[in-house]
Amino acid sequence: MKLPEHPRIHPLTVKHLLALKLPEVYSVTSEAMVSEALAVMAEHDVGAVVVLDGERVAGIFSERDYARMGFVAAGMADVTLVSHRLTPCKVFATPSQTAQSCLEMMNENRVNYLPVIDDGRLLGLLSVGDLLREIIVHYERIFQAHELDQRILFLQGTYSC
Repeated sequence: MKLPEHPRIHPLTVKHLLALKLPEVYSVTSEAMVSEALAVMAEHDVGAVVVLDGERVAGIFSERDYARMGFVAAGMADVTLVSHRLTPCKVFATPSQTAQSCLEMMNENRVNYLPVIDDGRLLGLLSVGDLLREIIVHYERIFQAHELDQRILFLQGTYSC
Protein backbone atom coordinates (compact mmCIF):
# COMPACT_ATOMS: atom_id res chain seq x y z
CA MET A 1 0.00 0.00 0.00
CA LYS A 2 1.35 3.42 -0.98
CA LEU A 3 1.30 5.77 2.00
CA PRO A 4 0.75 9.50 1.56
CA GLU A 5 3.93 11.57 1.27
CA HIS A 6 4.82 15.16 0.58
CA PRO A 7 8.22 16.59 -0.34
CA ARG A 8 8.02 19.36 2.29
CA ILE A 9 6.99 17.02 5.12
CA HIS A 10 9.61 14.68 6.55
CA PRO A 11 8.66 11.08 7.34
CA LEU A 12 7.41 10.51 10.88
CA THR A 13 10.20 8.69 12.71
CA VAL A 14 10.45 7.20 16.19
CA LYS A 15 13.03 9.88 17.03
CA HIS A 16 10.40 12.54 16.30
CA LEU A 17 7.79 10.66 18.35
CA LEU A 18 10.11 10.43 21.36
CA ALA A 19 10.70 14.17 21.18
CA LEU A 20 6.93 14.69 21.46
CA LYS A 21 6.49 12.31 24.42
CA LEU A 22 7.65 12.78 27.96
CA PRO A 23 11.19 11.39 28.17
CA GLU A 24 10.42 9.32 31.27
CA VAL A 25 10.07 5.58 30.83
CA TYR A 26 8.43 3.93 33.81
CA SER A 27 9.92 0.62 34.78
CA VAL A 28 10.24 -1.99 37.51
CA THR A 29 12.84 -4.66 38.09
CA SER A 30 12.15 -8.29 37.27
CA GLU A 31 12.25 -9.00 41.04
CA ALA A 32 9.34 -6.60 41.71
CA MET A 33 5.95 -7.93 42.71
CA VAL A 34 2.91 -7.43 40.48
CA SER A 35 1.46 -5.08 43.10
CA GLU A 36 4.54 -2.83 42.80
CA ALA A 37 4.16 -2.66 39.01
CA LEU A 38 0.48 -1.82 39.40
CA ALA A 39 1.35 0.94 41.89
CA VAL A 40 3.82 2.52 39.42
CA MET A 41 1.24 2.31 36.64
CA ALA A 42 -1.44 3.92 38.83
CA GLU A 43 0.90 6.64 40.11
CA HIS A 44 1.87 7.72 36.58
CA ASP A 45 -1.45 6.90 34.90
CA VAL A 46 0.11 4.58 32.30
CA GLY A 47 -1.10 1.27 30.92
CA ALA A 48 2.25 -0.53 31.06
CA VAL A 49 5.73 -0.53 32.55
CA VAL A 50 8.98 -1.88 31.20
CA VAL A 51 10.40 -4.77 33.22
CA LEU A 52 14.18 -4.57 33.48
CA ASP A 53 16.60 -7.35 34.29
CA GLY A 54 19.59 -5.18 35.13
CA GLU A 55 19.99 -2.96 32.03
CA ARG A 56 18.29 -5.50 29.73
CA VAL A 57 14.61 -5.22 28.84
CA ALA A 58 13.01 -8.44 30.06
CA GLY A 59 9.53 -7.52 28.89
CA ILE A 60 6.49 -5.36 29.34
CA PHE A 61 3.92 -5.66 32.12
CA SER A 62 0.58 -4.16 31.12
CA GLU A 63 -2.99 -3.92 32.31
CA ARG A 64 -3.72 -6.79 29.93
CA ASP A 65 -1.14 -9.00 31.67
CA TYR A 66 -2.77 -8.24 35.00
CA ALA A 67 -6.24 -8.95 33.62
CA ARG A 68 -5.02 -12.33 32.36
CA MET A 69 -4.09 -13.28 35.91
CA GLY A 70 -7.79 -13.80 36.45
CA PHE A 71 -10.09 -13.00 39.33
CA VAL A 72 -8.72 -15.66 41.68
CA ALA A 73 -5.04 -14.91 40.97
CA ALA A 74 -5.62 -11.16 41.27
CA GLY A 75 -5.43 -11.53 45.06
CA MET A 76 -1.93 -12.91 44.53
CA ALA A 77 -0.51 -9.58 43.26
CA ASP A 78 1.48 -9.09 46.49
CA VAL A 79 3.24 -12.45 46.20
CA THR A 80 3.60 -12.89 42.42
CA LEU A 81 6.77 -11.73 40.69
CA VAL A 82 6.14 -9.45 37.75
CA SER A 83 8.67 -11.54 35.80
CA HIS A 84 6.16 -14.44 35.93
CA ARG A 85 3.36 -12.37 34.36
CA LEU A 86 5.10 -10.09 31.85
CA THR A 87 4.94 -10.21 28.07
CA PRO A 88 8.45 -10.91 26.74
CA CYS A 89 9.80 -8.40 24.22
CA LYS A 90 10.43 -10.05 20.89
CA VAL A 91 10.59 -6.84 18.85
CA PHE A 92 12.08 -3.41 19.47
CA ALA A 93 12.03 -0.09 17.66
CA THR A 94 15.00 2.11 16.83
CA PRO A 95 14.98 5.91 16.55
CA SER A 96 15.43 5.82 12.77
CA GLN A 97 12.36 3.66 12.09
CA THR A 98 9.16 5.20 10.77
CA ALA A 99 6.02 5.24 12.87
CA GLN A 100 4.23 3.28 10.16
CA SER A 101 6.83 0.47 10.25
CA CYS A 102 6.49 0.30 14.05
CA LEU A 103 2.73 0.04 13.80
CA GLU A 104 3.05 -2.76 11.23
CA MET A 105 5.58 -4.57 13.46
CA MET A 106 3.25 -4.27 16.46
CA ASN A 107 0.33 -5.57 14.42
CA GLU A 108 2.32 -8.54 13.06
CA ASN A 109 3.54 -9.48 16.54
CA ARG A 110 0.22 -8.71 18.26
CA VAL A 111 1.72 -6.37 20.87
CA ASN A 112 0.39 -3.06 22.18
CA TYR A 113 3.70 -1.66 23.43
CA LEU A 114 7.05 -1.35 21.73
CA PRO A 115 10.29 -0.50 23.56
CA VAL A 116 12.66 1.84 21.75
CA ILE A 117 16.31 0.77 22.00
CA ASP A 118 19.45 2.49 20.72
CA ASP A 119 22.90 0.99 21.28
CA GLY A 120 21.44 -1.34 23.90
CA ARG A 121 19.95 1.58 25.86
CA LEU A 122 16.21 1.92 26.53
CA LEU A 123 15.03 5.28 25.17
CA GLY A 124 11.28 5.02 25.41
CA LEU A 125 8.12 3.00 25.18
CA LEU A 126 5.57 3.51 22.41
CA SER A 127 1.98 2.38 22.61
CA VAL A 128 -0.40 1.66 19.74
CA GLY A 129 -2.34 4.74 20.84
CA ASP A 130 0.79 6.94 20.69
CA LEU A 131 1.51 5.76 17.16
CA LEU A 132 -2.03 6.03 15.84
CA ARG A 133 -2.52 9.52 17.26
CA GLU A 134 0.71 10.86 15.75
CA ILE A 135 0.26 9.09 12.40
CA ILE A 136 -3.19 10.68 12.04
CA VAL A 137 -1.79 14.15 12.84
CA HIS A 138 1.10 13.54 10.42
CA TYR A 139 -1.24 12.49 7.58
CA GLU A 140 -3.44 15.52 8.24
CA ARG A 141 -0.34 17.71 7.75
CA ILE A 142 0.44 15.93 4.48
CA PHE A 143 -3.13 16.33 3.19
CA GLN A 144 -3.11 20.04 4.12
CA ALA A 145 0.17 20.51 2.25
CA HIS A 146 -1.29 18.80 -0.83
CA GLU A 147 -4.39 20.98 -0.59
CA LEU A 148 -2.23 24.11 -0.37
CA ASP A 149 -0.26 22.96 -3.41
CA GLN A 150 -3.50 22.54 -5.37
CA ARG A 151 -4.77 25.99 -4.36
CA ILE A 152 -1.50 27.61 -5.42
CA LEU A 153 -1.41 25.67 -8.69
CA PHE A 154 -4.89 26.73 -9.69
CA LEU A 155 -4.84 30.34 -8.48
CA GLN A 156 -6.26 32.67 -11.08
CA GLY A 157 -3.44 34.20 -13.08
CA THR A 158 -0.90 31.47 -12.36
CA TYR A 159 0.48 29.12 -14.92
CA SER A 160 0.93 25.41 -14.53
CA CYS A 161 3.95 23.74 -16.04
